[in-house]
Amino acid sequence: MPHVRTVDRTASDAFTASYQQYAPELRRFVTTIIIDRHLAEDVVHEAFIEFWRHPDRYDATRADLQSWLRTIAHRRAIDRIRSREASRSRDIRIGIRDHHDIDPGMDRFDALLTRSRLHAALAQLTNKQRDAVVLRYLGERNTSEVADELGTTVGAAKTRIRDGLLVLRAHLPHDASAA
Repeated sequence: MPHVRTVDRTASDAFTASYQQYAPELRRFVTTIIIDRHLAEDVVHEAFIEFWRHPDRYDATRADLQSWLRTIAHRRAIDRIRSREASRSRDIRIGIRDHHDIDPGMDRFDALLTRSRLHAALAQLTNKQRDAVVLRYLGERNTSEVADELGTTVGAAKTRIRDGLLVLRAHLPHDASAA
C-alpha cells in the first residue's frame, strides 16, 4: 500500500494563511517577469507547492517567508522563460530544416494565393478591427500592448480582435478543399 502523507491540521491552516497572505503580491511580482497571466499563476502555485512539500528548506533566520517565496518564484519564472525560448529555437531549427523539403515554386504560388485571399478578407474589417488584429497576430503583441498602442481599454481591444477574427473566419477558407 502506498505511503499516504498525513497532514497536520495546524500545518494545513498555517499554509492556507500563508497562501492567502503572500499569493496576491507574489502573483503581481511574477507577472512582471512573465507577461502571461496564466503561466505566472502556475509559477506562483509551484512556489507554494515547493513550500508545502519541503517546509524544512525555509530558514526563518535567513529570510522572511515572502522573500523566500519570491526567490523560489523568480527561479521558476526564469526556468519557464528559458524553456519557452529553447522550445521556440528548436521549433525554428526544425521548421528551417523541414522547409528545405518543400518545392519553392509551389510555396511561392501558395503564398501569393493565400496573400491575396488574406488581403481581401482584411479589407472586410473596419479600420479599428484591422488595426487590432494586425497588431495582435502579425505584430505579435499581447492584448494589453494592443490596447496601449491603440489608445483604448483592454476590453475594447479584445472586442475588436474577436470581432475582426469572426469576420476573417467568414471570408477565409477553412480547409484545403475550400481553396
